[in-house]
Amino acid sequence: MNPQMRADQKKRIHDNHHQQGLSILFIVPSDYTSLLAKGVIHLILERDERGFFKKVFSAHPYASRTQTLALNETHQVIEFGPNYPCSILNFKYGRIINYLLKPALIIKVLTNLIKREHIDVIRATDGFWCGFYAWAVSKLAGIPFCISIHTNYERYFRQIGRKRGMPLLFKMFERFTLPRAHLVMPIREHIVQGMLSMGVDPNRICVIPHGISTEEFLIPENVEIFERFGIPLGKKVISFVGRLARDNYVYDIVEVTRRISMMRSDFIVLLVGDGLEHNGLKSLVQEYGLSSIVMFTGFQPRDIVISIRSRSLMSLCLKGGFSLIESCVAGCPSISYDIEWHYELVKNGETGFLIEESNLDAVTEAVIYLLDHPEQAREMGAKARKLAIARHDLSHTTEVKRNYYRKLLKYKISCRW
Repeated sequence: MNPQMRADQKKRIHDNHHQQGLSILFIVPSDYTSLLAKGVIHLILERDERGFFKKVFSAHPYASRTQTLALNETHQVIEFGPNYPCSILNFKYGRIINYLLKPALIIKVLTNLIKREHIDVIRATDGFWCGFYAWAVSKLAGIPFCISIHTNYERYFRQIGRKRGMPLLFKMFERFTLPRAHLVMPIREHIVQGMLSMGVDPNRICVIPHGISTEEFLIPENVEIFERFGIPLGKKVISFVGRLARDNYVYDIVEVTRRISMMRSDFIVLLVGDGLEHNGLKSLVQEYGLSSIVMFTGFQPRDIVISIRSRSLMSLCLKGGFSLIESCVAGCPSISYDIEWHYELVKNGETGFLIEESNLDAVTEAVIYLLDHPEQAREMGAKARKLAIARHDLSHTTEVKRNYYRKLLKYKISCRW
């Protein structure tokens, strides 16, 4: 077969593929088992952008085990565990060899996957290892890649106790990968400035707001959560849903609860989720004598989480991403710190209370106000719901992302390094 015939054959295969629909490879620092435990598998299933992509492959380079899972006809998960690529090297020095071999072999596997499945675009969800894999595979396979940025990582690392902020290796990765991405997609406006400071072309920055399926929140209020968690009827529910981690200000929540418990006992605080601070928080709750007021529910199924949000008088979402959006869509007023993007949904005195960071006196006053004025709390919640749906309804955010993916698809890539 001469070169022209070979090129024509490749073009026919390519054209037939595109008649069948587009496909995308996600590279995500996540793990299917942990996502399942947290009840957020639906986030994977939303990656097809309501049928825009006919095939979605989600690669997890640093998962708890090596496996391939077909979730349905559209979604497939490929995970690389700590024993990859050689399970027989599962001993001290063998694990070091595995760690060194892993990047090159993951790049090879993902490049072959792209060629075999005729994948059109790549999206990494951080600018670190995932961004590096996306860049390398993009160069080898000749398809465009984008990187979505989901938080201010410099701030995050400082909050979890790293005084110098982001580790040097991570900074080096970001400064290498972000300027080379064909599109950089921060999920909020406040992250954009950091991207510009790293040399990202402003014409390649596209803000993609989080989307949420609001239909699943259109359910009657369900008193089942009172029975499920043994909450006495008549108690007012204050909820927190998320990781039990320092960067979510979970110790502030316990301290505010302690202060209010000294004045009244008509409320219950539900801490829904799990995380590194679980044991520390539980010990502090016991020390303060709050065990009858603060309940640790662990991770819960999504329908139960929605019921908790719907039945809560307020949400103590001092810092939140999806959690803040869901709280508002559920019609629950939120008390949040005035940091990052919270001002977009929390309008002080209208949809909740926006409070200076770490001002526990103000948080305490806001909680007491809502406990004393449940009707106003419900009115705030209704306004919060209306605002959140306008900004984050999946039908709106899906179209925004589809347009950016169309832009990404227009890039022509050289396979040379």
